[in-house]
Formats: sequence, C-alpha cells, structure tokens
Amino acid sequence: MEPISLGFLVVNRKHENGYTTELAKRGQQFNIECVRFEPTSIDPSTLMISGEKFDYSIQKWVSDTFPIPSFIYDRCFYNRKESIKKSKPIVNWLKKNPQVTFLGFGLPDKWRIFSLLQSDPIISSYLPDTELVYHAEQILRRLKIDSSCLLKPVTGSRGNGIIAINQTSETITLTYHKGSDKKTKIFYSTKELSGWCEKLLHQQTYIMQPLLSLYDSHGYPFDIRLFLQKNQYGKWELVGKGVRKGYYGSFLSNLNAGGEPLTYEEWSSSLTPKQKVLLEDELNTIINQLPLLLENKCHRLFEIGIDIGYSKDGSVWILDMNSKPGRKTLIETNPQLAEKLYLAPFHYCLHLLKQDSQKGVEINE
Repeated sequence: MEPISLGFLVVNRKHENGYTTELAKRGQQFNIECVRFEPTSIDPSTLMISGEKFDYSIQKWVSDTFPIPSFIYDRCFYNRKESIKKSKPIVNWLKKNPQVTFLGFGLPDKWRIFSLLQSDPIISSYLPDTELVYHAEQILRRLKIDSSCLLKPVTGSRGNGIIAINQTSETITLTYHKGSDKKTKIFYSTKELSGWCEKLLHQQTYIMQPLLSLYDSHGYPFDIRLFLQKNQYGKWELVGKGVRKGYYGSFLSNLNAGGEPLTYEEWSSSLTPKQKVLLEDELNTIINQLPLLLENKCHRLFEIGIDIGYSKDGSVWILDMNSKPGRKTLIETNPQLAEKLYLAPFHYCLHLLKQDSQKGVEINE
C-alpha cells in the first residue's frame, strides 16, 4: 500500500506555523506523512513540489521535494490581489485532479452563499436582509429608511473591510477597522458620501445588510462562534462554542479587530433560564441544518465556523460562515479541545480513504 500523505496548502509557508506543526507531530500515529507547500511551488512540467516535509525523527519541518500529496487540507487565505491571481487558478486546477482528495472544497463568496441559502425556509429566517451593492444610490436609499447600514466585502474574513454607516440630521459617519484600530470618516452631505462610495465599489464588491444592534448589556459588541467539524465517521458535530467580545465603542467582535474570547458558559450566565433554553434551541436548529444545506448547495466541507449574532430582543442571526475557520476563540476558551482539533484532519483522511476503498470494491463487483 502506498504511503498516505497529507499536504497543508498555504499561500505563505509559515502561515499558521504553530497549528500545522502541532498537526504534523500527530501524523505518525496514523502512518500519514505530512507536507506543506504553496500553490506556486508545484513544477508544472514534473508535477513535483518544492516544499517542506515534517521529519518525525527531529520533530521539525525540513525542505524537501515531493509529489502532489494524496490528501490536501486547504488553508489558503488570499489577502492580496497578487496571491489571488497567482495561487487561486492553481488551487482550482488541483481540485479537479482525480488523484487528489481535498478534505473540504471551501465556500463561495458571501453574496453567493446568502443567495443559495435564501430559498431554505428554516435557515433563511436567520439571515439578515442582504443585497448586492451595484451603486451608491442603494446605500443612500437604505439610509433614508434605516439611518444606518453595514457594508461587507463579498470576499474576505476576520472583519477586514467591513464598514458601518450611521446617518444623523447633520452628518453621515463611516466606521471601519484597520486591525484593532477603529477609524471614522465624516461626511456632511449625501453627495459627498455618494462620490466616496462609488470609488469604494469600483475597487471591491460589497453586500449591504442592516446594522443590527448586537451588543451586550454593557454596550460591548459580541458574537457567538460555533465550530463544527466532521468526525471519524464523516458526520457533522459541534466541537465547541465560544464568544468573541469587541471593545467598547467598536461594532466588530472579531479577534483581529481587537476582540477578546470568552467562554460561552461565562457569557450565557447572564441570561435568564428561559432565554438560555430558547437560544440553545435556535443554535441547535442551525447546527443540525446549516452544514448539510451548505454541502448540498455547494461542495463537500470538512469544517465550518459559524458566527451568530444575538440581539437584545432575543432574535438570532447568522452573520457569517467560514470554511477555513480560525481556532483561537475555541482553544483559548476550551483548551481541553485542542487535542481533538489536532487529530480531526487525520481521522477524516482515514474516513475518506475507507470510502474510496469501498467505492473501489463496488466498482470491481
């Protein structure tokens, strides 16, 4: 039997170094060889890769050349246009290679996800009213009705590029984050705002949603992060949940934007027993329905981070879904789950391998 290899696909080899190293340390017990590489490091003529292999004898990554691995765990985050242009076509080509099995195929952009989920009677009730922004006139129209709105880039994660807009009788204030720093921009006329928004929309595609009031009783923004993964039987399960709390005066709770993780238990202790039961019921509905629906509408997935908004009136909102979720909130609030997270990709590899061998038997019969 050929040795099984699991490749961590990253735009930058040192990205998530701690996470990929912890995973690789555990590969030996599954008899799985671990490699990591960038999409651009594949030689198109030989299909050999110049990357790094995890050496179990010294417990370190070493530079090496190797063939395309049997399994690929895609952890590519495209933050720059340059990396999208160079790396994304190669990743798409790899996904079509019948010799390679991706643990998960990722999700489309935010607009496409919301459009696909809108037709589902259960999940659509948790989705904020969302529209694709073609021109600044749509933003002005929304401000006339609600005096506020939220703009989100259709691609991107970690709160990057999200803009909150608030209108008063005298000014229109734009708020956004540069890392943990909150920035504001003030306009004194809709014409001025319109010109600025047209330039923005020319650079990037945005969706627009209501600016929901997602603050705790002390005025801090927060959201609930649900972390779901497939287990060794290929079944979805909730690995854990945590809460991300932003700083006072911010509108984002992402850790990248200065938020801090809290345990779900600590946060939910301020809820009444009735509120807690109702919230848990809503979360269970989302946990049971959403992953299967996403796979049905898109492609196979291995894990999902779901960001949930909980407003003061008790309404529950699905704010975002991420097929390449970070683990910081979960590991910091539930350190006992770290080992489970490090073993999960190997268990899932073996499940997929078993499925493939069963298919082979069926074909031969």
